[in-house]
Amino acid sequence: MTHLIPSAPLRKFARRCALVALAALCAGLFSGPAPVLAQDEDAMKARHVIDEAKVAVERVRAEHKPSDQLESMLAKARGVLVIPSYYKAGFIVGVSYGDGVLLKRQRDGTFGDPAFYRMTSGSIGLQAGMQSAETMFLILTDKGMQAMLDDEFKIGANVGISVGSVGAGTEASTTTNIGNDIVAYSSNAGLFAGGAFEGSVIKPRKDFNAAVYGIDSANPEGIVNRAQLFYADGLKKTLVSQVYAQEPQVN
Repeated sequence: MTHLIPSAPLRKFARRCALVALAALCAGLFSGPAPVLAQDEDAMKARHVIDEAKVAVERVRAEHKPSDQLESMLAKARGVLVIPSYYKAGFIVGVSYGDGVLLKRQRDGTFGDPAFYRMTSGSIGLQAGMQSAETMFLILTDKGMQAMLDDEFKIGANVGISVGSVGAGTEASTTTNIGNDIVAYSSNAGLFAGGAFEGSVIKPRKDFNAAVYGIDSANPEGIVNRAQLFYADGLKKTLVSQVYAQEPQVN
């Protein structure tokens, strides 16, 4: 029986292939999982904000039942800014912050895609501990909506824009909120009573917007006028469900 003996060049090539395969195997064993790109991490965080926003809308609406003020305003709102978790913490010097999403009412009464925002504020005074609450800003006028779409919106500093707040267990009609451009509904009455939002700054989270919609689509005004993000459908449906059967006043 004749045995075929590989030629020297063929044996050399086989050894090289074996070494390459071994190196690839070792790299896979010792290098660990592939690093998560910063943009991918931002996209995951942004997706979590959308999930939390849906839950926040449901909780705030439940907290304000059986009052029909929130539902009536929501049915007519030009847009909604949802801050799922607005944290207030500090001792003497307080810091408040929270990420959220802004959605604009479309001509057919539905809501467009969510643009990502962050709300921050600081204060000095007698305070201690930490609290948080879900908050919905109902934007009732066109100028209120445009103010939100600007690069930075500061509550109390934007001329001609009035903002009121309603804590759980209180009625909007018992406050000075009637006629305001924006009304904030919160699940925590004590934390956000009166002028607690005064001085808060609301700015777009362009890193989240870029991670979800692309680098060239980080501008909130372009995002809220589209309706292509399938993942946000649950949030959009939650905002229009169970509202009063009156036509939204959208020009």
